[in-house]
Amino acid sequence: MKLQGIIPACVTPFSNGKVNTDAVQHNIAKWLNTGVHGLLVFGSTGEFPYVEDNERRTLLQAARAVTPPDRLLLAGCGTESTQQTLRNLEWAAEDGADAALVVTPVYYTRGKTEEQRRYFLTLAEASPIPVLIYNVPAFTAYDLPIDLILELGQHPNIAGMKESTGDLSKVTTLATNRPSDFALFAGSPNLIFPALALGAVGSITALANTIPEIMVAIWNAVQTGDLAQAAALQKIVTQLYNDVAGYGIPGYKTILTHRGFMPGDPRAPLLPLAAEPAQQVILAWEQAMNWTEL
Repeated sequence: MKLQGIIPACVTPFSNGKVNTDAVQHNIAKWLNTGVHGLLVFGSTGEFPYVEDNERRTLLQAARAVTPPDRLLLAGCGTESTQQTLRNLEWAAEDGADAALVVTPVYYTRGKTEEQRRYFLTLAEASPIPVLIYNVPAFTAYDLPIDLILELGQHPNIAGMKESTGDLSKVTTLATNRPSDFALFAGSPNLIFPALALGAVGSITALANTIPEIMVAIWNAVQTGDLAQAAALQKIVTQLYNDVAGYGIPGYKTILTHRGFMPGDPRAPLLPLAAEPAQQVILAWEQAMNWTEL
């Protein structure tokens, strides 16, 4: 399957502290109805550091059961340990993931180029499914160098990356110099239209949980050459992102509950939003959804 399109980095529904697979399937059905090209489970927005091994397998199996074969299903598999990540990759393949997103390990290896190189090459050699690099300095405090990304992109089983620095210059350089079969996804909602216009193949973002219709509309507008429409929609996305990003996962889950999804609560130590900020993020989302008037 071709790696491309708009892919929400899905929230993980927790009910009474446990993964709710019925909610997972309910949410996936609603996202798919908006026209998204695929789904990512166990991304940063999926609270992957808090998901236990047995939950990981149960959740991915539930997701695959309701995700048709013509839609991508990606699974976050990265950990600090090469050995554990390899195990996650094997499980993901067994449970139906089309490809894996692997975040840079940083606890002991932040800024160590050779360790990062060896980590990703070892995974690529052994993984039964394609690997996508996940570069997200906001959480890792480490920005994978461009030269290393382009080198790793030469490996036939490193299929692409989610580039989440929000740096348009970096996205431009990667889009210009990437191997032709290296799928570059924009990870910043602010760069969906610019990245697609520059040659990125799609976008994987947290905000796509809440406004997948607008994200898909940007994708469609770029594909048909309606760049004015894409730019207008990008302004709406950027405004909403500026309004809600600071509230993180609790904010996204608040909006999703308002939309009729079943996101559950964040898992401790994350806390749900208080009443006043919850009202603010819902109002910001409602304003964004007036996009149909464009």
